[in-house]
Amino acid sequence: MALARAHSVAIVGVEGHLIEVEADIAQGLPMTILIGLPDTALREARDRIRAAIVNSGESWPQQKITVGLSPASLPKRGSGFDLAIAVAIMTANHALPLSAPAGKMFLAELGLDGRLRPVPGVLPAVITAEPCVDTVVVAAENAAEARLVPDVRVVAADSLAEVAIWLRGGPAPTPAPSPAPS
Repeated sequence: MALARAHSVAIVGVEGHLIEVEADIAQGLPMTILIGLPDTALREARDRIRAAIVNSGESWPQQKITVGLSPASLPKRGSGFDLAIAVAIMTANHALPLSAPAGKMFLAELGLDGRLRPVPGVLPAVITAEPCVDTVVVAAENAAEARLVPDVRVVAADSLAEVAIWLRGGPAPTPAPSPAPS
């Protein structure tokens, strides 16, 4: 029915590897299948992502969803793929324009309410992505680290809803100011 792609990065040691996240929505019993050597935290992403999309006011496809992480031979660890998977699913579901993820890399964990949470390894991830993408989307807490890489536009956001609005052509997210240290 629909296929969409987004990008993220897997960190192995201190080296980053660009990962293509594909989402395919097809007829069949409603289920989500994650393929491409995911670890336990990444397998749990199915439930986090579904809750985040629905709690952000978006619709969840009641069909068979297959999410592939390529290259399949590379181990993928952690929750940093959540945002890229959500964007790929929303794009495949026609909730975002098909061209929206092009040239962008998405790196953040999703809370059940759709909040973007910071992840470790943002600097090597952005260094890896820089030759292939022009924009990196991260949680607001990771923005300073991502901005250490020159020549990459960093979009920092607090929520999946803000990212979706921006990907639809709306204004770029403006994260809430961080509380002052006490």
